[in-house]
Amino acid sequence: MISLTIDYEFDWGGRVKTAKAIESMTHPLLECLDKVGAKATFFVSAETVLSTKPMLQAIVNAGHEIASHGFHHDLKYDILSRNELKEEIRSSKESLEDALGVQIVGFRTPQFRKNRYTEETLLEFGFLYDSSSVNTSLSGRYQERQYEFGFLPEIPVSTLYGRFPAGIKWINLLGAGFDPTSHRVIYLHPFDLLSMAETVHSYTKGISPLVLAFYLARFTSPLGTVEKVARGSVTLASSIKGR
Repeated sequence: MISLTIDYEFDWGGRVKTAKAIESMTHPLLECLDKVGAKATFFVSAETVLSTKPMLQAIVNAGHEIASHGFHHDLKYDILSRNELKEEIRSSKESLEDALGVQIVGFRTPQFRKNRYTEETLLEFGFLYDSSSVNTSLSGRYQERQYEFGFLPEIPVSTLYGRFPAGIKWINLLGAGFDPTSHRVIYLHPFDLLSMAETVHSYTKGISPLVLAFYLARFTSPLGTVEKVARGSVTLASSIKGR
């Protein structure tokens, strides 16, 4: 089983307060998912709602899941106090539900920075699952599966070859080395899907040359990679029903 997840946030992880990639790539992505019969989970940073509501409504209308990606993406969620984390999660859930008329049951913390209070806070607000970790051997935040106390289902992002987070950019470069018997959770950002020309035009300022080089490197179209790996994808909310 495959679940495609999209971290729907301002450009370059909120480092640039624009939504150019969302505006450019939402409809092509929806068309791609419809073509291959895939349903995806969109983890939405609620600070984007005012500027992207028509696109978010199109996502809902297409039958995809909206989940929470916190409110402010540029915060380090792992060091927030209990009350600070509670306010970020509460405001995100309420903003998304009020704007879109959907129930929010899933959460992914920005930058995979999990907090010791995450589970208790999500339970307090009626969330059904968390997807804030990665099954990888890399050091740092990508390997942090700490603070999992078993009170809430945790659905980690998969890895490629046991090491690299299963993001569309990594799959494009390395191929899809998944365990075919497991639930494979893949993630992407709208800015991952931009063409080389759009990437250079939009993001030559404020982005390190190394990061820019990574986003320019590709063997095929990133959207073409989505089409190959996302066929038959199911939302995370639907995946936990059979657990």
